[in-house]
Parts: sequence; C-alpha cells; structure tokens
Amino acid sequence: MTVNALDQCIADLRSYWTGLNSDAISRCRTAVARLAGAASTEPWLAQLHETKPAAEELYRDPDQGFILLAHVEYQGQYRKPHNHGNGWVFYGLQYGEVQMATYGQFGKPGGGEQLVSRGAYTMRVGDCSAFLPGDIHDTRCLSDYMLMFRLTSCDFAEEKRAGRLQQFELS
Repeated sequence: MTVNALDQCIADLRSYWTGLNSDAISRCRTAVARLAGAASTEPWLAQLHETKPAAEELYRDPDQGFILLAHVEYQGQYRKPHNHGNGWVFYGLQYGEVQMATYGQFGKPGGGEQLVSRGAYTMRVGDCSAFLPGDIHDTRCLSDYMLMFRLTSCDFAEEKRAGRLQQFELS
C-alpha cells in the first residue's frame, strides 16, 4: 500500500514531536519541507489547489496538541507583524512565493516600543521556516496565490484569546 505525503508527514510529526527543543525543530522542519515538496497530483493536494481554502485543518493531534493546516493567500495579501504568543510554528510553502520579514522589539528613547526590521527573505516552493515563541514576523504573498502548510504547536485561537498572540503596527 502506498502512503501519501500527508499521511507520511503526520506519522513523522507524531514520532518527532518532543516539545520545544533543537532536535524536534530540525526534524519537524524537515517533515514539513518534505510535505511542501509533495507532488500536486496527489488527490488530497490537487483538491487543495482546486478549492484554495483560506484555511483548512488537515490534522490535529489528540495527544500532543499540534495542528497541521493548509491555507491560501492571494497576490499582495499582507499579514502585519505578529508573534504567536507561547506557541511556535513552521511554515512550509507548497506553491507560489511569499516574502517573510522578521523583527525585533525594542524600547524607544523617551518611552514606548518599536519594531526594528531584521530583514526580509522570499520563501519558494519547498522552503520551510520556523518561528519560536516571541518571534515577530509578517508575510506578503508575491505570486498569483500561495499554498502554505502551517504546523502550529497549539491552537493559536487560544493564544489570541489569552492575549499572548500579539499584532503590531509598524511606525
């Protein structure tokens, strides 16, 4: 029996998931990158390209709590700088191009906070980026559309409800 890329990725993630540590980050990044490089002829993936969902949950682990999602954004769509609270995330690009910029948060002379850009890079098909708790980044879709897999350590809706997931304005 042939195992598709999604089922293989889920099996790998279940075995690699050991909490926030360097080994888990390395292994999970590799698993998500392999998924991002899957052939779009696999029926489950062809369906995602056809329907282009804004967000679709592909798997939620009942024991370890991680969530694998697929989402589509269109050219020019921008997600302003944000972090993921206590959560961490992997982004694996399956189709298109997306610009990712990262930021540090620092005190302003005289009070207040400001974001300082660390720079930006372009993700291409098969690339996978990891963002750890507190990392700040933004995204901008550069191609007609992008299909991205997002592996989250927890439910980010809960991080947002608890006030830990923050969005920032650029000044």
